Amino acid sequence: MKRGWVSVRSTYPLEMSIGMELYSTSTPGVGGNLKGRFEDFVVEEIAPDRRLLSVQDWNDKTPELQIPEEKAKFIRFDMQKAGLTTIDVATIIAAELDLPQHLVTYAGLKDKRAITTQQMSVPFRSTERLVNARLSRIQISNLKSTRNPVQIGDLWGNRFTIRLSNIDGDCDQAMESVRVLTKQPLLNYFGVQRFGVTRPFTHLVGKALVKDDFEEAAKLMLSVTTEYESEEITEARRKLADDFTPDEDILAAFPEGLRYERELLKFLMKHPGEFERAISRMPSRVLTIFVHAYQSYLFNRLVSQRAESSLPLGLPVPGDFLIKLDEAHSGRDSWLFVTERNFEERSKLVETGEYGLAIPLPGYSTKTPPSIQTDMLKNLMSEEDVRFQDFRKPKRKAIDSAGGFHLLSINLSDIIGECEEDHLILRFQLRKGSYATVVMREIMKNDPIHRV
Repeated sequence: MKRGWVSVRSTYPLEMSIGMELYSTSTPGVGGNLKGRFEDFVVEEIAPDRRLLSVQDWNDKTPELQIPEEKAKFIRFDMQKAGLTTIDVATIIAAELDLPQHLVTYAGLKDKRAITTQQMSVPFRSTERLVNARLSRIQISNLKSTRNPVQIGDLWGNRFTIRLSNIDGDCDQAMESVRVLTKQPLLNYFGVQRFGVTRPFTHLVGKALVKDDFEEAAKLMLSVTTEYESEEITEARRKLADDFTPDEDILAAFPEGLRYERELLKFLMKHPGEFERAISRMPSRVLTIFVHAYQSYLFNRLVSQRAESSLPLGLPVPGDFLIKLDEAHSGRDSWLFVTERNFEERSKLVETGEYGLAIPLPGYSTKTPPSIQTDMLKNLMSEEDVRFQDFRKPKRKAIDSAGGFHLLSINLSDIIGECEEDHLILRFQLRKGSYATVVMREIMKNDPIHRV
């Protein structure tokens, strides 16, 4: 698959700003809107053993949960939610069980404007309180004792059932767009929600943290404006941008939902100029998300550059990396390097589906063997004025990142579509690390605000 496989460039400034420069298909977009209702976007986690955590009917009555007789260090459970982020749920459960939030663990983050299922875990000592908890828009089931907690990456992937409403054109056009997705791989971009659709700044904060520029990180969080916020908060942000002196009036303009920004403001009002201390007080998970967003931005740009080069997108060339599929991908991946000598053998590993073609998520352990792709990455890092070693933060574990590898493409041979009047219903599975909204982007080809 050579240059020309991708022929359409995005026209949306938001997508261009986060490295999503190209489409993988040339079919006309059908437009439409996602997530009009929570029921329109259903995400069911698939466990590492391929068990599907199916969405259940919501129980009006408190479900009768049995505490497992076999005592262990942790309790795993299936969690179903609606209209909440995974971090929201972890915060709620931690408060309900009187636990530090880091002891409520999960395999990955799920969408807010959706109905989703996923496995979580807490210490076994909290099981009885969990069973008796009364939680709004959260349903818990299938408790099991275990020696190990659920950790990031402990899933195969997710099954999506999506209803796209108000599509343009007719059903034949929509179904043709679906059919094309089964015929070729898609660029495995990190989707816009990784960066923020209405305020796409998380990667910029992440870069500031990598550069140890805590003042810039705080100012980006507090003063970047967007057309999607109220006039009151927009004016408050503009005042901060002009003269970074937070006061009670500015604080009052920030709604309670922006809790991290409010905490930053409160601290800086009491301790002017102490930006590093202010940022360090934020939850570790949030700081990690910022750094990961910056790595995702670099990955997206590298994907776009590769797609525009003469390098293939489906099979490796000497100088490429492969990762073993369906294993946790981190700095300790089961990865292979492709050379002239082993090229045929390792190409077969990709063709059989045992390994996938991957490119780096930059970090302090990123491998840079001589290759065209390495040259692209080094030029990108130079353009960004960031070094691989800048990701090394031994005293700040939350923003310390070795980097790793991430699959270059998505294969969707199993996607099923059904069209009725002005809406399209889709069902498909994705391995972890791939975004359903990236798939929908190829079908819709409209402003990303419609995929919030």
